[in-house]
Formats: sequence, C-alpha cells, structure tokens
Amino acid sequence: MALTNLPGVWTEKQDGGLNIPVISGAPTVLILGTADSGDSDTPYVVGRSQEAAVAFGSGGTLTRGMYEVQAGGGDNVVLFRIGATSATLEGIGVNASTGGVTIETVLADDTMADAYSFYWDNTTSSQRLVVTNVDTEAVVYDRDWSESGASIDLGEVSVSGNPTDGEGENIGSASVLLTFQEAADSKSPDYDVTLTDGTDGTTPSRMKLFENLYKAYQLLENETFDLVVPMDVYLDDKNIADGNTLTGALAGAYPTAGSVDDILLYFYTEEYLGQLYFWWRDVKATGSPNVYPAGYATKSPNGTDLTNTAFAEVNFAYQLANFCYTMSQNSRECHGVIGVKPPNSISLADVSVWLGKLPTYTTATDGSVTIDSGNNGTGLLGNKFMAGKYVFRAGAAFGGFIATDTGFLDGTEQEDRGGTLIDIGQYISVCSRWVSLFNSFNTSGNGYIATVAPSYAGLIASLDPKSAPTNKPLRSIRLPYRINTTKTNYLAGLRYVDCKQVGGTVVVADAPTAARPDSDYRRLTTHRIVKVVVDAIRAEANPFIGFVAGSAEIAALDSAINRRLKSLVSPGGYLERFEAKVTQTLSEKVNGFATAQITLIPKFELRQVTLVISLQPV
Repeated sequence: MALTNLPGVWTEKQDGGLNIPVISGAPTVLILGTADSGDSDTPYVVGRSQEAAVAFGSGGTLTRGMYEVQAGGGDNVVLFRIGATSATLEGIGVNASTGGVTIETVLADDTMADAYSFYWDNTTSSQRLVVTNVDTEAVVYDRDWSESGASIDLGEVSVSGNPTDGEGENIGSASVLLTFQEAADSKSPDYDVTLTDGTDGTTPSRMKLFENLYKAYQLLENETFDLVVPMDVYLDDKNIADGNTLTGALAGAYPTAGSVDDILLYFYTEEYLGQLYFWWRDVKATGSPNVYPAGYATKSPNGTDLTNTAFAEVNFAYQLANFCYTMSQNSRECHGVIGVKPPNSISLADVSVWLGKLPTYTTATDGSVTIDSGNNGTGLLGNKFMAGKYVFRAGAAFGGFIATDTGFLDGTEQEDRGGTLIDIGQYISVCSRWVSLFNSFNTSGNGYIATVAPSYAGLIASLDPKSAPTNKPLRSIRLPYRINTTKTNYLAGLRYVDCKQVGGTVVVADAPTAARPDSDYRRLTTHRIVKVVVDAIRAEANPFIGFVAGSAEIAALDSAINRRLKSLVSPGGYLERFEAKVTQTLSEKVNGFATAQITLIPKFELRQVTLVISLQPV
C-alpha cells in the first residue's frame, strides 16, 4: 500500500500494452454524455482509453461515445460527464432541518450517501465536524467552530454554513461514525438532518437532458474545442412545438425517460444568485401556466412574469448550433455533430416512413421559394430545419438555423454587417444514418446499432481541413439497412450527412454543413478552412491586445496578418488567394478597436466529375 501521508516519490506500475499516451496535436473532440461514475461537470482529457473507461464506467453514453469517436479516427478526446448530482446533508448543528451546517460531496454519484461517514460533536467547549472517506478510512475534513477554519480539508467534501450555539445534538461519535444515509435514517428530535442523495443521471428525460446540456454549455463557454458531440440527443427529438402532445398534465416530476410523455416542452430559464433555474410550460394545464419544477407559479425569483410568452421553443440541434456559434465568436472556431432518431425498425416499410417525402416548393415571381399550407413533407425529408415547413420561418424553403437575439428559436433573427441573416447551421453537421458499430465498447464481437454522428466527428478530426469527409471510409462500421440512391441524393440536397456502401466499404456520401443552400458555408471544407484562417489570425492579433494602437502598431498588426495568410497560400495550402487590410477609424481609435477586413478565396473540394464521351467513326 502506498504511503499516502508522507512526502516522497512513489511508484505505480500500470499494464497497458506497452503503449504511452501521446499528447495529440489533432483537433480536440469534446463528448458530452452521461456515466455511472467519474468526475462530473469538468473536462477530462483522455490519455488511455482504458483508464477513462474505468473512471467513467460502461453505464450511460459517455464511454461509448469515446470509443466511437476513436474508432472514427479521433485521437484527441475530451470527456464531459453531465447529469450527475452530489449527495447533500443539511441541518447539522440546528434544531430544524434548515440552516446550520451543510455537507456536500464533490463527487457526484448515487453511491455518495454511503461513501462518507462523519460525526458532529456539539458541546459547550466546541462544535466539531469530522468527515472520513469510508473506503480509505482517511479523515478528509475536520473543523472545530470554536477555532478559525478547518484544520483538515482534502477537497472531497464542501462544507458551508454555521451551527447555532446551543442547538442541534451530537450525531454519532469519534468511535461510532455515521454515513449520510445512516444519519438521515436514524434522525431523531435531537437532530433533524435532511439528505438529498446523489444521482448518476444516466437515464434523464428529454427535458432534464436539455437542462443538463444547457448548464454544461454555460460551464464550457471559456474552453476551447474543435468538435463537439452531445450524446443521445437528436435533431428530431419529440417536441411539443412539432405537434407532439402530453397524455396528461405533468404534476411534480419529470416524465420517465422513453415514455410517451418524454418530450421537449416550452422552456424558460434564468440565473438567480449564481444558480440556474429552469421551468417548463405544461400546455395541458388550465389557468396559470403549469411550470415544472416550481408547480403553478406566476413569477420567477427575479420577478419575471411566467406567462405563456416567457417560454420558448427549444431543440437539441439548435442548442448545439448556438453553442458552437457563440464559442466561435468568442474564443475558438468549433463545429458540432448531431444525429437523428432511428427508424422504428430496419424493415423496408419502416425505413421508408422514417425517410418520408419532400415538401412541395413554390417559387414566387421574385425568386423566393416557400412551402404553402398542405404542402409539407414528412419524415427526415420533411424536417422543418432541413427541408422547411409551412408554419416555420414563414414557410421558407429549407428552413434553417438562424441566430437570434435571445439564443432561442423564438427570438428576433439577427443579421450580419452586410444585412444577411446569420446562418448558424454552418456550425453543425446533421448525420442521418444509424449504423452497426464494432469497437472496444462492445466486447461480444456482435456490434451494436447507434447513430453514426460520433464516428463521423472522429473522421473529421482525423482529416486535414482541406480534405473533405466525402467518399472517405468509416472504419468498423456496417450498414444494417440500405437506402436507394435517389433518397440518398434527396438527403444530401437537404444537407444531411449520409453513408453509402462502395464495394465492401462504408463511405461518407457527402459532407455538407446544416447551413442553408444559399449560405457561403454550406460545405464543411469551407467552414474548416475558414476556421484555420480565423484561428491563425487570432494567434497573430492576440499579442497586440492591451498595448497602445498607434499608426505603427496598426501597420505591424496588418503586416503580421498578411504574413500569416500568405503562408496559407501555396500548392498544398488552404487558400487560392486573399485580401486583408487592418483599418481603424477615429471612433475606433478612441475606443481601442480595430477592424481586420479580410476576403478569402478558399480551395473548394471536388465533388463531381462529369464524363462527356463522344464516339467517332473509324
């Protein structure tokens, strides 16, 4: 056993197939998912996949996503566990269950109520709390409130609040420590503690999963990632805004995951005293909006009226696109990958219904294309974001993901400096195919069926930005069902990423983004090449931030940017040519601003080769 308390240099030998974890310079793939153990709400950089699998377990979706991304070719993976909660014991050192001292575990799991034991000694001379780790038997926290601060705090638990003099009897003793669960089970009038047990969070409802991702995206807004893969969420998840309904009014609990009522409702959130709160509008209610989890409420903690108009439509793909757009604007260009729900079965009939049919488009005299009432499509080919829908965005053909002032679908659509709507669909790829996967997550050798989205993200990460995933093989994958070429062509036209069989190999049929057809960024290669340019310019401009910006400094910045862009123009480079100029108006000079006006002509991928064949007489 290692000597954990003495300073020194200790050795731990690990078997791992004689391989050494390599710090990769490849694009970073962030996977957000659930797990039955491991660190929660914090990025975990994968060194060895075996160690990560042990840390997070096989439950939930996180470890599976890691193996799928790696099988696709991604070797620089970061895991982010969502949905788990800590165990909290409240009401120590008082005569009521509120107030007093609160202990909260740093780790989040459904085993945390039994993972730590403690005793509370309340005497006239001291008020002492000692917490120990049950497995190691080590004291992780020790504080006497008659003295200043804790004498021991190893960071495994968070202790807050203060006891009340003369209130709250002893809990356990130095010789008989109680776990959180034991203290809650044996509480008496002498002490009235309240236990909130930890949870794994591996089976969240759609609403809970949206909340968990919302919190995760808030936490990650200052991090830098290249590709983002949220697990077990889909473009076409059941949504009340798309006509799905509840069988009854929700009353005090989230729906059971996978049940008929497990759908996304209309959503509202706000931050109060540093904590995010969420409400969902139950349209089955009568009178005031029935919002969960607050029950029937009329105002939020900040005083917002919780009327129907306060709630917004939400969608997992739009949530991902908005996160990647925000990240790209503020720190580093990134791209999200998301899938769609599977067909009910792989039978020809179910696959046909799942694919559906295209809308009927109408072209006006001004050239605009819309969908009239009664002409909506169905299935994937009729999805409102990809194909358009009569009631969505005024019936605009091909729908779209457009940035709004609120970050939600109901907000006011935003325009760029040129007056063009900001199409955030460029920041995501929507994968339409479910495939049979064969990787280290499943050791049976029989494989399993899941969306191709994480594998596709891994493939993107393995490619140079100027090399499109189009026609590239997807490793360790088979197609459990076939789609005819006509339908594959339709899917490509609606910006879905699909797969096809070429000989004995599964390859990517096409590599669009989810941007509308009229966007400059409808090709993934264009988006990734521009990312190379933007990241390079940020690296050149960052050293100038914080210094005076006279004419000489602006000229130096202009020179640095042009020099860097020239390095990207070469036979093997990313650009055909460019124009770049750093300008600064008098108003910008006073306010410390400058504008880099850059025009790029990227190298475009080859997508089709047309053979024109003619014959001549002998």
